Amino acid sequence: MMQLIALLLAVNLGITYQCYRYASIKGYPVVTFTCLGLIPYFNLVVWVYLLFLPDITPFNKQFEYEGHNEKQPL
Repeated sequence: MMQLIALLLAVNLGITYQCYRYASIKGYPVVTFTCLGLIPYFNLVVWVYLLFLPDITPFNKQFEYEGHNEKQPL
């Protein structure tokens, strides 16, 4: 029984790591998706969700470099 618990814990932590990795690669909030990945049974849904979400890092970089943080003239 202890081996089954250890196996399930290892699989859960592996899926959580995958959620962390895909969230950081694709530009989504890492902490949010990692915490959602820690919840058993729900982590599979989050992992598959991250697999099919588009990569938003080009949009984040475009937003940073276009000067949107500057004050707009009145």
